[in-house]
Order: sequence, then structure tokens, then C-alpha cells
Amino acid sequence: MSIERLNDFRSKVQDLRDIIKSKNAEGLKIDSQKNFSYLTGGNGYIGIASTNSCATLIVTLDGFYLIVNNIECQRLYEEQLYKNIDVVIVEYPWNEGSKKQELISQIVEETKLLDEAEVADEISSLRTKLSDHNKEELRILCKESAIIVENICKDLNADITENELAGEISKRLWEANIEPITILIGFDERAEKYRHPVFVGNKLKNYALVAVCTRRNGLICSLTRNVLLTSDDKMIDKHEKCAYVDAVFTSNIVAGEKLSDVFLKGVSAYEEVGYEGEYKHHHQGGLTGFMAREIKANVDTHHLIRVGEAYAFNPSIQGAKTEDTVLLTDNELEVLTYTGNYSYVEVEVDGITHIKPTVYVVNKK
Repeated sequence: MSIERLNDFRSKVQDLRDIIKSKNAEGLKIDSQKNFSYLTGGNGYIGIASTNSCATLIVTLDGFYLIVNNIECQRLYEEQLYKNIDVVIVEYPWNEGSKKQELISQIVEETKLLDEAEVADEISSLRTKLSDHNKEELRILCKESAIIVENICKDLNADITENELAGEISKRLWEANIEPITILIGFDERAEKYRHPVFVGNKLKNYALVAVCTRRNGLICSLTRNVLLTSDDKMIDKHEKCAYVDAVFTSNIVAGEKLSDVFLKGVSAYEEVGYEGEYKHHHQGGLTGFMAREIKANVDTHHLIRVGEAYAFNPSIQGAKTEDTVLLTDNELEVLTYTGNYSYVEVEVDGITHIKPTVYVVNKK
């Protein structure tokens, strides 16, 4: 285990201990996958879609415990907790599940043990403000994910099926140790008809929308890229207008601003480009991190934006869609999924020029 990861773990554990003390408790019980990954830097799942971990974490004022059955014990400790020297393993037989609660009670009395649901807001506030270690991990994940998706998109040919494309994206992501937790692919009419085009096997004629959420060590990257085999002025125009809406969203990611206000400015941008009400057909994204959508931007999401948070907005206009994962740092808004190796459009908002991905045309003749 690297010293950077260990220090990150210890800092997060101390933050949780502060919460425990503030509630006059003696321990905290964690079962969710998102918080397992947030704390340990590893995955606590068996099935990739699991929302709960296959083990329980107990944080006390002076200890950290992994409560786990004998099937998963060695694997989790060695491969997902990186043999963390601060972790005490408490193992029980897989076929004697009732012993799990007995073992937990021996560590902390039930009346003095918080469940993570009781302090969900406090933990969310910690989890969504990324540590320096997590920021660097997310930077790497986003860049690698974008390169893989863009390289595949730029090499598309007619008659490939949505299923085949999903398989190729999955293959290359897994080869890079990246989990493809969401893949949306819509070809031609399906891209214009559905805002969440789960792939069904249609063959590509001319236009492809490809949206993915990828994950590594619990952190999530979101991006969308679009392709035209031959140029289509109407679709290109929609993409340029969509890029403007996206630029309005991201240009307003400012520390101290309300997420609801950012949402309303994005809604106004749709009106500016002649697509009033278009936002009603699809959510617009929002705060991200250890969940693809920690908070979806809306009129009633009054979350105050903070330095260290990651966002992924995804405005769409009838088949066109723009989406990048961005990080708010002390100095700037950093576009983590920008590679400089796709098709881009320059968009000006309040006198500042933003570079946004636009539809890639394979045959530019």
C-alpha cells in the first residue's frame, strides 16, 4: 500500500471519527459500496451492479474493522484494501451469518453504533469534496476513458451494430482496468428518439451517440461523444447549440454558487439557442464523484458548489448531446475528459472562450 493511499485513508477515517464524536456515539457502521470505496480506495462488491458491499466496515474512535465472511476475507484484504496495516480483520464462516452481528456487538454496543444512513448528509459532504489523492485518480481515469472512447468513435464504419460497439468499448475499458458501469449507444433515429438509448443491436447508417460512465476504485467518469460518418448540417448545428448550453453550465461552476442557480442559467441557455423547454426531456447532470449523479441539478437542488468537487453536465438537443467530467480546483475549472484529439467547437460565454467537444465527422469530404 502506497504511503499516499494510506495517508488518504487515515485522513478520511479521522473525519468520520469527528462525526462519531459529534453524535456522542462510539462507532460507525458502513455497508454501502460508495462509502466502502471512498474510504478504502477499493471495491467491496462481488457483482458490479451491487450498491452494498459484501463486507461491513466499522469505524470506532480508536480502531477500524473489516467484518467479512471467510469467502471474501483474504481477497478483500489483499486486493481491495491493499493489506492496509490499520485494518483489523474480523472473519466469520459464510454459513453462520448470524455471527456477524455478534462480532459487531463485541466491538461496539448497538446503542452506541451509528448506521451510515443516520449521518448520510455528513458523509456525503466529505465524499463529494475529493481529496488530493482522489483528484489525481479521477484525472487519470477520465483521460484514459476519453482516449479509449474517442479512438473507437473516430474509427466507426457503417453496419457496425450497437451491440458490437458496446462490446468493443467494454473490451478496451476492461483491458485498461476500467469498469464500464453504463454504456448508452443510439444510432441514427434511435439517438434522436431516446435520451437514454440503451443499445439494442441496430446497424449504424450515419450518426452515432455514445455515452459512458466508467469506474475505477469507486470513482466515476462520465462522457459523451458523437459521430457522423458523413456530414449533416442539421445535426452539426444542434451540436454547436448544445455545446453553448454546456458552456453556460460549466462556466457557472463557481465556488459558493447554488447548483439550482447554475441549472436555471442552463435552462435560459436553451431558450437563447431556440430550444426552450428542451431540458424537460432529460436531466442535465450535476455533481459526481463516487456516484454517477451524487446530486442532479434542478430548481430545488440548492447545494453550494465547493472547490474540490467534480461535475458532469449533459445537455441534449434531439439527438445531440455534450458531456464532460470537470473538476473545480483553486485555480480553474479543469476539464478532465479533454484530450485535444477530437472535434471541438469554440464557444464564448461572458467574454470567455470555452472549448467543447462536438460531433466528429469521419468523412469530411
